[in-house]
Amino acid sequence: MALLRQCARRHSRVDHEADDLVQDVLLLAVTGGRRITDLGFAAWAKGAIRNHARFVARTAARRRARETAWENPDTTGETSPRFSKAFIASLPPAQRMVALLVNLGLDRVEITHLLALSDTAFRQRLSGLRKAFDAAGGEAEFGIPPMPGDGPARRSLKLALRPHAARAFAIRDPDGIPIFFSKRDHVSPGDGN
Repeated sequence: MALLRQCARRHSRVDHEADDLVQDVLLLAVTGGRRITDLGFAAWAKGAIRNHARFVARTAARRRARETAWENPDTTGETSPRFSKAFIASLPPAQRMVALLVNLGLDRVEITHLLALSDTAFRQRLSGLRKAFDAAGGEAEFGIPPMPGDGPARRSLKLALRPHAARAFAIRDPDGIPIFFSKRDHVSPGDGN
């Protein structure tokens, strides 16, 4: 036991963490059916302590990174509203809706699904929006900015927007959990709730 504690102290900075490492490895040995009296147990335990210490250190580093990102969000990656309220109010209703959805960070697939537009109709509205933006003295850059965090959660939302389905508005909360708003009744035949 003293040999295992000594090994754990080499791989840990804090004494109580070293004791936790030893306990975790002993528990792993018991659940794995290993016997402490076996000749190769000490060598196995040293390797298991080393590997478990690395695992614990990686987990702690990832947790600190998540907590730091949560406390100090990186504002450089976020997209701010592209269009001002005054500019949006000056647009025709069709372009106004597209501009509002662009400000929310939705992309072409999501906007065309939500508004039930063909790709051609969407391009026409976007072209009109671009002309109005340029006429109002907007920036030289124009386009639909990418949503921050375009990861698996965002891709799953896009896949859920089926062309034959009733119009649904899909977003995600800061934790990446998809949220759907639909014009369907609560219970729809065939698709469930």
